[in-house]
Amino acid sequence: MKNTLAIALLLLTNPSHLQAADPQAPASDQVWETLFDGKNLEAWSKDGQETNWEINAAGELHPIKGSGTLVTTKRYCDFVLELDFKMGGNAKANSGVFIHAHNPKEPVTTGMEIQILDNADYGVPFNAMNANGAFYDLLPPAVDANKPIGEWNHFRITISGQLMVVELNAKEIIRADLKLWKEPGKNPNGGHNKFPYAYGLMPREGFIGLQNYNATPVWFKNIKVKSLTDRKPRYTGQEPVEQVLVKP
Repeated sequence: MKNTLAIALLLLTNPSHLQAADPQAPASDQVWETLFDGKNLEAWSKDGQETNWEINAAGELHPIKGSGTLVTTKRYCDFVLELDFKMGGNAKANSGVFIHAHNPKEPVTTGMEIQILDNADYGVPFNAMNANGAFYDLLPPAVDANKPIGEWNHFRITISGQLMVVELNAKEIIRADLKLWKEPGKNPNGGHNKFPYAYGLMPREGFIGLQNYNATPVWFKNIKVKSLTDRKPRYTGQEPVEQVLVKP
C-alpha cells in the first residue's frame, strides 16, 4: 500500500511522467489500410477511369490520358489519409485529392477537394484559394509548406466529424470547421464559392478520389488510410444529394 501511494505521489509531482491524451489520435485497435502500394489498383473502382492511369516502373501512379477522377471502392467516414505526390514543372501540373465525395461521378460538386497545383506555373501565391494544398475555393493554405517542383510532397489529411486538418510536409496548412459552411455558394467570411451545396450540410462520409486533370504531370505513391472511429457509411453514393443533406 505504501509503495502504491509513493508511486502515485511521484506521478502527481512530476508532470513529465504524465502524457495528455490526443483527442485526434487514432484508436489503438485501428490499422492502416493500403490504398496504393505501387503494384495495383485493387482498392480503386473499376469504372473505366483506371485505364487513364498508369503505374510506372518505379511504382508511381500517374494519369496518362483523358481526365476524371479515380475513386476508391469503399466509402470512409472519420479517418487519416496519407500520401506522397510530386509534380512536373512548366506543364501546368494540376490535380487534387477528394475527400467524402458522395457521388463518385460528380466528386467536384459532391466532395471536398484538397488542391494539387504548380503555383509558380499558374502564377498564384501560396495562400490563394486554388493554391497547392488549398481546401479548393473554400479556404487557402495558412503557411507556405511547398517543396520545389519535382520533389516529393507529403499530405496528411485528417477528418473527424466536422473538423478537417490538412498537413503538408508536416506543417498544418488547413484547419476547417465544416459546420461553418452553412449556405450554398458562400464561405464563412462572406466570400463566394462555386459549389451548389453547403458543405456544412453534406454527410460526413464518402469516397476518396485522385483527380486526373487532363493528364498533367502528377505522380502519387504510398497512399494509405486509417479509420479514427467505428462509424460506418450510411449511403452508397447513388442517392441524390438532396436526400442525404443534413437538416440545418
